Amino acid sequence: MGSDELRAKTVEVAKKHKASWIELGQHLFSIYKNKLYKEWGYQAFETYCHKELGVKEATASKLIKSYSFLEKEEPRIVKPDYTEEETPRKIPDYEAVNLLRLAKNNKNIPTNEFAELRNDVLNEGKESKEVRAQVKKILEVHKPKDTPEAKEQKRNGVLKRLIGFLNSAKSQLEEEDLVPDYLLKQMDTLAQKLADQLE
Repeated sequence: MGSDELRAKTVEVAKKHKASWIELGQHLFSIYKNKLYKEWGYQAFETYCHKELGVKEATASKLIKSYSFLEKEEPRIVKPDYTEEETPRKIPDYEAVNLLRLAKNNKNIPTNEFAELRNDVLNEGKESKEVRAQVKKILEVHKPKDTPEAKEQKRNGVLKRLIGFLNSAKSQLEEEDLVPDYLLKQMDTLAQKLADQLE
């Protein structure tokens, strides 16, 4: 299709993009890749999307990335001529596809759990809200364990804060003569013991 025809078609598709985000993603991908918006008097792709289509930059970016991801991962969904048997039960939501794209690049998500997620999004058409909750749950189970170095850093941070707090409280209590001397000495001893724990 010619540049002007593509331009008109994209405006039309943007209006109904909730129903056909794949088609809009495909057009936007082509416009972005070939910088066609410049021919139409726009310096930036974002300006074109906002002014001509009423689509926010963040949405356009997700649509392009989600479309591109589907084209690579699941071309049957983006082909206009796929057969009935190949058709997913429900066209997946672009937000859900975007979450799937991000999950694929996340090293903390095991292959088998990603496969399940992929099926839920691409074949079952799960809503993005459910997919987000599912990804969160997977990440909680598989979050990386603290390395000994990270643990030590965390420990030292807490000890330093506690020593700082003890010293500052001790100074105030001493200045205003609010507690007996033996308690101030004990605070000193505790601060010293904590300092000895620092590595």
